[in-house]
This record gives sequence, structure tokens and C-alpha cells, in this order.
Amino acid sequence: MPKKENKPLIYLAFAAIYIIWGSTYYFIFLGLETIPPFMLMGFRFVVSGLVLLGPLKKQGNLIWPQRNDILKNSIYGTLLLVGGTGSIMWAEQFVASGIVSIVFCILPFWFLILDFPKWKENFSNVTTLMGLIIGFSGVFILFEGNNSIVSEHFVLGIATVTIGGILWTLGSLFSRYYPTTLSTLMNVSLQFISAGIICLGISYFMGEMKDFQVGNVSLLSWLSTAYLAIFGILAFGAYMWLITKRPLIQVGTYVYVNPVIAILLGWMFANETINTKQLLALFIILFGVVLINWTGYKTKILNRKPVN
Repeated sequence: MPKKENKPLIYLAFAAIYIIWGSTYYFIFLGLETIPPFMLMGFRFVVSGLVLLGPLKKQGNLIWPQRNDILKNSIYGTLLLVGGTGSIMWAEQFVASGIVSIVFCILPFWFLILDFPKWKENFSNVTTLMGLIIGFSGVFILFEGNNSIVSEHFVLGIATVTIGGILWTLGSLFSRYYPTTLSTLMNVSLQFISAGIICLGISYFMGEMKDFQVGNVSLLSWLSTAYLAIFGILAFGAYMWLITKRPLIQVGTYVYVNPVIAILLGWMFANETINTKQLLALFIILFGVVLINWTGYKTKILNRKPVN
């Protein structure tokens, strides 16, 4: 990559993880109506990984990777996709998608706690800490205003999402500090394929395939799965590229915006209402995002050259 930063591409990458990942909570809910969770994940990930091999072959970069690169990507794919995304899909069987997205918002705190090399930088930045606190307070308002009925699996679902957030953070940190020699496209492809194979194996051992019939899958579930597979490539690829270009704590701000997107989709397509408390939370969350990025904004303003 050139030393000069490609700012438009960075903006597009942030838009992808903000908007696309925010919409996946809703489409996961639709897909789970007639497809078991691990089968849905396995199919989604394998298809995404295989689709990515097309551009690689066209570019002439489809070279069999070294064993070490395959091992690393298998570990990263398991932590990020099976652990992180998988926990969300499994939990949405028992917990409302909006609540799941909100619980996942504590992800920036895991980045602060687990990113040991960045402790001095992260904990010495007052605006970053203020942004995290303010952003999380907005998340609390969203959570407090939710009146979902708690089922017997509710606590287990919340715990699963929390553990998934930790695994996602570890996968992000490992892939950042112990990168492979492959391109981002090849890394993402291998991670998708390895995660998909693992999910299909889990699906088999959990008995999801025993009573599953393709004919019983609704068109809406198929379309939702296709959306998750295709657009998931764009968002996940953008994320894996961004974590090499921006501080993890900054990239992790997507978890504040995703619940806002999820709520808006529920309002537009599921006849869910948006109350004053949720609108207030939206503005508080976005304000927290601005504070987390404030150091970058300030540096940009100070370094701006005067116009003659």
C-alpha cells in the first residue's frame, strides 16, 4: 500500500461496516425463520469464500498459500466469524435482534482491555475515553427502553454474545499483530471458507441437518442468506483492511452505529416504532463516535495548510 492515505476508500470502508453490518441483524432474523443457525452460517461463509476466489483467479493471484498462512487464517476465521458472528446468529434464536446488537456494543471496551500494546495510548487519551463512556451511555438508554419478554434462554443468549465479542476482539488483535503474507482478499477468502466448514461441522453434530428439508426454506430466508453472503464480503473485507489502517478502538466504533441501523430497519420494514428515548440515544451514540475520532479530526485541522 502507498504511504499516502486513500481517504475516500477509508470513508467507504467505514460506511460499509457501519451500514451493512447494521443491517445484518435484521437479515439474520429473517434467515433464521426457516434455516438453523449453524447451517445458515456455514452456507453463508462457504459461499462468500468461494465467490472471492473468482476475482483472485481473474487477477492471477490465485496461488496456493503456505501452511502457516492457512493456519493463521483458520484461527482468525474461527475467532472472528464462528465466535463473533456465530454468537450473534445463535443468540438471535432467543434474544431480539435489537438487544443483540446493543449488547455487542461493548466491543470497544474489550479492545481497550485486551490491546495491551496500546494501553498507554488508549488510556491516556481523554477524548477517547469520554467518547466510549458517552457512547455506552447511549447504548444503555436503548437497552433500558427495550421491553422484550425475557425467555429462559435470554441470559444464555446475552452471555453468548458477550463471549463472542471477546473472541471477535482477539481475532482482530491477532490478525493485526500477526499478519500473513497474503493479500487482504485471499485472507478474507480463507477465513470465510475455514469458518464455513467449521460451522457446517457444528451443524452436523448438533443435529441441524437431521430434520432439515430444502423445500421448507422460504424464499425470504434464501434472499436474506444471499444478502448476508454477498454484502458480508464487502463489510468483512472492509473491516480487515481498516484494522491495518486505523486504530482498532476507532474501527470498533461501528458497534455504536449498528444498533441505530437495526432500529431504523425495524421501524421501516417491521412496523416497529421509534420513541423519543431511542432518538435521544441515537444522537448520544453518534456524539460518542465523534469524540472517539476527535484526535484524528483535531490533527487534520491543525495540519491543514492555509490557502494563499
